[in-house]
Amino acid sequence: MSRFQVLWALLRPLRGRLLLAIILTTTFTVFSLVPPLLMRFLMDRVVAPKQWGLLPLAILLIVAVPIWNAYFAMMQRLIIGSLGQRVVADLRIKLFRTVLDLSMRYHGENGAGMIMSRLMGDVGVVQRMVTGETLGIVSSLVALVFCSALVVSINWQLSLIMAGMIAFYVINYHRFSGRIRAANLELRELMDDVTGQLQERIAGVKLVKIYCREKDETDAFLVSTESALRFGMRSQLLAVSLSASARLISNLGSTLIWCGSGWFVLQGQMTYGSLLALNAYVSGAVSPAVNLTTVAGNLVEALASLDRVIEILRQPIDIADRPGARELPAPARGELELKKIFFSYKPGEPLFQGLSLHIPAGKMTALVGHTGCGKTTITSLLTRMWDVQGGAIELDGADIRELTQRCLRKQIAVVPQEPVVFEGTVFENIAYAHPDATLEEVEEAARAAQIHDFIVRQPEGYRSALGKGGITMSVGQKQRLTIARAILNKPAVIIMDEATSSLDTESELTIQEAMKTVLRGRTSVVVAHRLSTIVEADRIVVMDHGEIIELGTHQELMEIEDGHYRQLYEELRGKQREEVADA
Repeated sequence: MSRFQVLWALLRPLRGRLLLAIILTTTFTVFSLVPPLLMRFLMDRVVAPKQWGLLPLAILLIVAVPIWNAYFAMMQRLIIGSLGQRVVADLRIKLFRTVLDLSMRYHGENGAGMIMSRLMGDVGVVQRMVTGETLGIVSSLVALVFCSALVVSINWQLSLIMAGMIAFYVINYHRFSGRIRAANLELRELMDDVTGQLQERIAGVKLVKIYCREKDETDAFLVSTESALRFGMRSQLLAVSLSASARLISNLGSTLIWCGSGWFVLQGQMTYGSLLALNAYVSGAVSPAVNLTTVAGNLVEALASLDRVIEILRQPIDIADRPGARELPAPARGELELKKIFFSYKPGEPLFQGLSLHIPAGKMTALVGHTGCGKTTITSLLTRMWDVQGGAIELDGADIRELTQRCLRKQIAVVPQEPVVFEGTVFENIAYAHPDATLEEVEEAARAAQIHDFIVRQPEGYRSALGKGGITMSVGQKQRLTIARAILNKPAVIIMDEATSSLDTESELTIQEAMKTVLRGRTSVVVAHRLSTIVEADRIVVMDHGEIIELGTHQELMEIEDGHYRQLYEELRGKQREEVADA
């Protein structure tokens, strides 16, 4: 996707307004260049020959032109403003949609700070390029052509000096533009890192305070900011140098032209009115040339931002619906089958090499094993957060890659280890995946998750607003709300990835009693370390380094002498005893 394709896709629906903006800009620019001609008319046709009968006409024209200029300027700004807002909104929506469509591989390799920087900062720069810079170029080019033509018509010899000035501007621009672009790219890359660090620290401000790390974090942020400042100063120095050298060329050239035009007046080859008009139009030609060099510098920066936006838009969508992807007939049974799957997060570092597993419908299957053995990866593959590189995963006999993502994820609900709560009301959070749910349905899900009593104690019940990230709730309450959200979706399969690890023992037991009813008749895949959850599973899958090493019920696995599960169970039971003793 090239720069032109991206810009054209944004501007094509707005081409009528863009054309009108260009016409108004051209008209406004031409009208703004008329006053020097009127002053020449006043001096050479009225004052010098004392033709006072033409004075009212001259005054009328001199007064009318600024009024027309003001009107066209107002219309131009209104249209350009609305055009710019529409462009930036469309581009942000397009970019945001792409970010949501990108796989977890991309999000794992790129921080949220970088994405935020491009979504907000770079898109804003692109907006200025599409509207302000583009129309600024139109205005400057019109003024340059119009003024140059008039200077040539008044005195072609002096126009040669003006042409030399413009040539020096071009040379000056090419001298600095590449360095400015490189400096801006370096600055923006650094600001991605600064934004990411800032976002992490603000999100973890509670932890920072708990461990009294305010000064350390401030010092670290100061170091990052100072680095960004150095790159920013370098970029600014180059931009100022470009502008200053352009001004120097302008001043020297203007001085030569004033002296030359004075000499022509003294020789009787020019009138005094022509002298004033010529110098006004030389400034009118030089000023757009200066503006073009400035705009060109800004354009270089904007193109760098556009490239950063396009970099995201060019990212391949790893997880996408295949052509002809279908829906499962409802209701799904929830039978899952992993058939000799191969998967790796990084090339050359395989995690699964031909792993097979049958997860029967309507049963609870627990995945256990030490950290890094692949338990959570299986849950991610089941929901197509990632795709297997070999083999297949089937839901009710259908390859999940042949199903629409919407269909698959409506059938499989996930209760993650880290509960996610959005800013909004309790009702909106529970009904996030089912926004048209009724209050009765939401309450039923909340009761099942043992969160209803907490909600009704709030000032506005289910309409109570939660702070950013649910800051007014405990971790256990957030997790119960997340469970209610999953229950409301009425999935065929529920995945619980350490879903009760954040709860105290009493809360966990209460939820487990409630979940017995909720999970009855549904397939559930549970990743857990809590013994109570493991013991009650219909099947326990013991994993180690991406392989299934034991499979059976708790009783069957405990009967295996020196079995991996038995050792793990004894280890976990010992830790649980220590926790009880500490409590």
